[in-house]
Amino acid sequence: MSAAFDYDRFDQLFRQLGAAGYPAELHGHLVGRLSAGSRLDHGTWLDVAREVIDGRGAPGEADRILLIQLYDSSLAQLAGSGFDLQLLLPDDEAPIDQRTQALGQWCEGFLGGFGLVARERALSEEADSVLADFAAISQVQSDLEESEANEVDFMEVMEYVRMAVLMLFSECQPAETSQDQPPASLH
Repeated sequence: MSAAFDYDRFDQLFRQLGAAGYPAELHGHLVGRLSAGSRLDHGTWLDVAREVIDGRGAPGEADRILLIQLYDSSLAQLAGSGFDLQLLLPDDEAPIDQRTQALGQWCEGFLGGFGLVARERALSEEADSVLADFAAISQVQSDLEESEANEVDFMEVMEYVRMAVLMLFSECQPAETSQDQPPASLH
């Protein structure tokens, strides 16, 4: 796992900054914006991240680099041809209720980030359905007991979220305009 997706490292950063937000929420917000078609320069992303983190202090140089790596890695994963999108969540060793709560925070962040981006056309029915599902997931109760059934349910929901994000990303990207082509002449 790359440092950009080390949940514990982000959790430590959020605690150091006295953050009101959560690491999963930050990543969801970022992926929501990217999925909706937004692109941010690194400076703007750091400003957005500082807002979502909502801490008492500003991230130091190493933390800013980590946040930029998260941005770059997330965009690369979304734009890549594979299905290698990672969600910034606690690892499998964390208690199931903590992972479930983080997945809810991730979905909540996604909805917030996605909703901030203006779109040129309406979403498909399938995309609207996904956003409704994410809203339901964000309301998840986190008092789950450790059990094989809860583990399987969590993995299925997490996989659904990953695949749904990739679908939303592909639906919402602006159409490529071929501005590099000279206009056709009318001879």
